Amino acid sequence: MRSRYTAYYQGDIDYLIATHHPTQRYGGQRAAIGQSVATTTWLGLRVIATEAGQAADSKGVVEFIAYYADPRPGQVHERSRFVRQKQRWFYVDGDALPPVEPKRSDPCWCGSGQKYKACHGC
Repeated sequence: MRSRYTAYYQGDIDYLIATHHPTQRYGGQRAAIGQSVATTTWLGLRVIATEAGQAADSKGVVEFIAYYADPRPGQVHERSRFVRQKQRWFYVDGDALPPVEPKRSDPCWCGSGQKYKACHGC
């Protein structure tokens, strides 16, 4: 998961396609990913939970929040499924989850360094 986030952050479209499970690839995927990386500024990744996904496992699940500015701050909250084949992990699919609002005293997700209540917490 972290390597895919880094690839989005760096705009590494080839890596994102290579780590997408072959049965889930589709025509136009390169253009869609290219559009996303060209218009999104990624601010951070927070892994919420994992299930399996260790060296001896063939499947894994990662729940994460990826924060972005596009141009306003937002987040992708997803529960992603991965499979391991021939010692490589592939992203299969994921379930979109509702946004998680930080507590008022938490650091703001936009990376400003301010508390959420003083920044985007209204």
